[in-house]
Amino acid sequence: MIYSSDADILPFLKGLVQSLHPYAHANALTLSFSSDIKKQTILYQPFLLSQSMVQLICNVINLLPPKSRISLRLLFDPCKRNLLVEIENNNINLILVNEVCAQIQYSFKGYPLPNGTLYRLSLPLNQRTSVPNDVARLNTSNYTVPQFYREIQKRLQSHFTQAEKLMATLEQTRPHEAAFMQKINILIKINLENENFDTDALSKAMSLSRTQLFRRLKSLIQQAPANYIKTLRLQKAKELLETTDMTVSEVVFKTGFQTLSHFTNIFQKQYGILPSVFRRSNNSATNE
Repeated sequence: MIYSSDADILPFLKGLVQSLHPYAHANALTLSFSSDIKKQTILYQPFLLSQSMVQLICNVINLLPPKSRISLRLLFDPCKRNLLVEIENNNINLILVNEVCAQIQYSFKGYPLPNGTLYRLSLPLNQRTSVPNDVARLNTSNYTVPQFYREIQKRLQSHFTQAEKLMATLEQTRPHEAAFMQKINILIKINLENENFDTDALSKAMSLSRTQLFRRLKSLIQQAPANYIKTLRLQKAKELLETTDMTVSEVVFKTGFQTLSHFTNIFQKQYGILPSVFRRSNNSATNE
């Protein structure tokens, strides 16, 4: 059983940040803690809170380039009804990267900054802090969709499992290369709408020459940078077609493809189905 603690949260947060200093330094980042509050007793769950914060901070560290800064702050909200724990980074807006906060028990809200991201956790004062429940998961085992759409799902899903397995393997065996790939992924994701974001732009953002970037990506994922950028654009396009009401033309604009015809051709070549057909079948399945 996981117990709550009615204690001063300040030394808890200070100790947590100090424990992560070696990991931040190993990635050439600065991690700091600040608070105008000298002492604050609050009911919270040390195990779950530490687990959530360590996971979030490490995820952010893995995605930032060297010489970036991460700061953790403790403050009151304007009405002094809640205690706020804020984690802010500079250099990159990570809002589009859902993996940063994935599977974290305590609920941090993300806010985009002009040059970074702010993650905020609100802890209520003068009342019992509710125990974070496991995220409710929709049971889809008995959910039926047309056979045609199930086949489409199966075909598209096969293109993602290999990438997921690759990242999982790298995280276990070559964490430095996993961090490199995570930075590549975030740079591509935050530039998806920019049709001019190509190999040259990615090389410049990673401070590598075209040749260095090509060799490193080729050794890790067996893809050239241009092809990998296209692959992530297609994955995002597939996600938008599957989960939103956007038209195919709107999806083309959102994912940085230059023309509708070009997008249609490479989508069909990659997945074996026209995007317009996938969108229609998806809408019919979700509207049943």
